[in-house]
Amino acid sequence: MGEPTNIEELKDLTTNGIGKDPDAEPLVYDNPKITKAVPGWQWRGMIEKANAVIRLPHRDVWNGKLLIGATPAVRNEFSLDLLLSDIAIQHGYAYAASDKATPMLILRDPARSMAEWPQVYVKLTEFAADLVTETCGERPNKTYISGVSNGGYLTRIMLERYPLLYDGGVEWEGVFWDPESRHLMTTLPVWVKAYPVYCNWRGDRTEKERSQAYEKLVDAGLNPGSASVWDQYFMLYWLVSLWLYGRNLDPTWAPFQAEWSNDWLTDPDPIANYPWSERRDIVGERIQPIANTGQLTKPLLSVAGNYDCLTPYRYHADAYAKLVNATGSGQHHRMYEINRGNHVDGLLRSKLAGQQPVQPFYEAALYALEDWVERGILPPKSGLYDDINEFTKRRDLLSRTISGAKMDL
Repeated sequence: MGEPTNIEELKDLTTNGIGKDPDAEPLVYDNPKITKAVPGWQWRGMIEKANAVIRLPHRDVWNGKLLIGATPAVRNEFSLDLLLSDIAIQHGYAYAASDKATPMLILRDPARSMAEWPQVYVKLTEFAADLVTETCGERPNKTYISGVSNGGYLTRIMLERYPLLYDGGVEWEGVFWDPESRHLMTTLPVWVKAYPVYCNWRGDRTEKERSQAYEKLVDAGLNPGSASVWDQYFMLYWLVSLWLYGRNLDPTWAPFQAEWSNDWLTDPDPIANYPWSERRDIVGERIQPIANTGQLTKPLLSVAGNYDCLTPYRYHADAYAKLVNATGSGQHHRMYEINRGNHVDGLLRSKLAGQQPVQPFYEAALYALEDWVERGILPPKSGLYDDINEFTKRRDLLSRTISGAKMDL
């Protein structure tokens, strides 16, 4: 099942010892605090056609638990090193993650599918637990799963389908895949089409046209408060996501069959004219095998920013919470709406624009899950949170926070 390519003993399993991967840095506003070196072993290899990494602290510092990191988007197995691994390792966790077997642009091939991810993570979880047992002399007494974006989706789906593998999970900004919902293939085309009109790229748009475009952007889920960063998300996420998921989920629409073109960044019309409403049934058939059910039997804590410019809160976080409640599983779930939180904390490094990092809330939710599962302490109630000090009493977070005054810069 696992084919080792590299296993070595290291003096420090944190990024101070192993280095910072370029795929990890874009996900965090600032690197987490590292207060100590954590010695142990790092295994690297292939599991179920996926590149994987497993980190095992020495037995005298291992806390007896395993945390599975569900990686976002099409990033690699090291993409959660700063967001999750550095924090978990310092608390004594064994940690494992993989690239889901679809790194980079693999999903542009419609023969490949997000439906592969759950089986990849079943094998990763089982192999990591066996490796922990072999190395540390006993099986993990608790196994959790956590991830962001499509890793958040994966966290949900693993708890829905394979609850016996996990004791609970925490997800941030999980993508909500449901044929009947306003999923990405129904919002991305609207943003890609309307944004150049709203910004008057051509220079001849009337105020009425710009106003109508703005209304379309907001109706498709964007928070008006996040308008100053829509340009970043257009250039970095909206276009390429529409093309990539379009190729995978609607490969018969001719424009999606074209290879990526940087020309679309200035003239997106070739794919902006995607008739998403007319093709919902076609896309829905491709989404059905990966759709969330909302049926939970293990604890899940969800964190999502209401400024999210990729998986808008209304159509992803809130829609999933409503589905969970509709299945009668609400007692196993909490949904935390983080005021002024966006999708990618790393973009805040260059432009705060009134936003705040979500990572401190995400880290605090991990500790709340431990308290809930291991000590029977109920987590914070679902709802809107603006200040990390309202959300948790802990003052030892490794994620860095910023002051309210600085957010306005």
